Amino acid sequence: MSKDFEVIYIPEPQLLFNKNKQAYNPCVGLIKHGPRFSGNKEVDYKEFRIGIIGSDKSISQAKDLFEQFQFKISPKKEVKPWRIPFPGLNKESPLNFSFVFNPEWEGEITSNEMVYLKDKSKGKERNEELLSIIKDRMKKIYHSESPPDMILISIPEELFTIFSTSGSDKPNIKLDDDDFHNRIKILAMELKMPTQLIRPETLKQDKTQELFLIAWNLVVGILYKCQRGHPWKLTYLEEDTCYVGISFFREKTKKTIRASLAQIFLDTGESFVLRGDSFKWVNKKNPNSPHLSKESSKDIIELVLKHYKSVRKGKNPTRLVIHKSSGYWEEELEGFIEASKEIKKRDFVTILDSDVKFFTSNKYPVLRGTLITNKDTNFLYTTGFVPTLGTYPGITTPRPLSIKSYNLDSDIKKVCEEILSFTKLDWNNTFVYSKFPVTISVSRKVGNIMAETVAQNIEELDPHYFYYM
Repeated sequence: MSKDFEVIYIPEPQLLFNKNKQAYNPCVGLIKHGPRFSGNKEVDYKEFRIGIIGSDKSISQAKDLFEQFQFKISPKKEVKPWRIPFPGLNKESPLNFSFVFNPEWEGEITSNEMVYLKDKSKGKERNEELLSIIKDRMKKIYHSESPPDMILISIPEELFTIFSTSGSDKPNIKLDDDDFHNRIKILAMELKMPTQLIRPETLKQDKTQELFLIAWNLVVGILYKCQRGHPWKLTYLEEDTCYVGISFFREKTKKTIRASLAQIFLDTGESFVLRGDSFKWVNKKNPNSPHLSKESSKDIIELVLKHYKSVRKGKNPTRLVIHKSSGYWEEELEGFIEASKEIKKRDFVTILDSDVKFFTSNKYPVLRGTLITNKDTNFLYTTGFVPTLGTYPGITTPRPLSIKSYNLDSDIKKVCEEILSFTKLDWNNTFVYSKFPVTISVSRKVGNIMAETVAQNIEELDPHYFYYM
């Protein structure tokens, strides 16, 4: 094998926190250095204002939950490098920020409104009534004298019995063809107010993650939304490079209609989401693997570059990197290349899970960051033994990602270094890393929101990722 494959080790990427201090682990970095605050990097402490919408009971439960977050919360079992106690949110906290609540920013779903929603004879009217109630409360909070930075939707448990649901593990409230969570995200987007939905089981801490994990994940996600900016960034991404994840989603009620989705990531830490045009996909050999025509491929990249130039004072990137979770058909590749012909360097790759397993000669699995490569195939371990943790925080034998290049102007090691780095930028997850880079992993969540019937009638959805998260 040594003759056929080259084995390269890519060190664990570091993250930047407040005042450009570095750490490998998001939780460790936040505790030691505090988050990066948007707008003013030299601020040592910030308070963020939080609004709440829900029933009287669910609002009270939400405030009780965040009351617990003010104090240190330890894991039930032993502390490990990836199971770090939550330090608490208060003025003495090393996190350097806290959340402020005010009755002025509360929007109650009243008991009379709940009685109306329980009336089954109202039929479909109830769906729009529920959305109308929440939109009304959002507007009142948004138009208050000093509005909050974001709004919590503390979902009353009764709504799961009043409305039909889908899914069995963590059921979602259905509103005809649409999903309650996604409709709320779109409503809030129109008001330019980020939201965080909290489910009843989280409020009750019933069959959920341990409380310290709930605290970490909720608090970091809310921080990102409150300040409209990342609480940490990568120590290095190449300047003047536009990183793009291309994926697809099916528009609801339209079985053969798909749309493309482009996620843009910049070296500054900014991230955006753009929706491509709808297209009809009917292919008996590949019914669930849509691909773009040359024209559609060209259109989506032109849209990406137009947005890039809008945030970079009219300048094109010098390098374009495309991550895709399916192969590039000839027409797609032609369209991508034609649209980016003015870009000096272009790296187009697919990122797929693999069934391949490699084994070491010792008791530990392959190191995270190991790249096993030859002329045709590249396997990148984004899970595995983590030297900075001193252990493998997994159960089963780790499997690498398969990385295949279709147009490569950079070294494959450099491309894989960036993929590994993007596994550490999921603001919904404070674990040390994810298996897939965010260019691929968050597309399903965003696509689900863009797929809603009401979203199809909105000409331009807001591109900022914090509205979708």
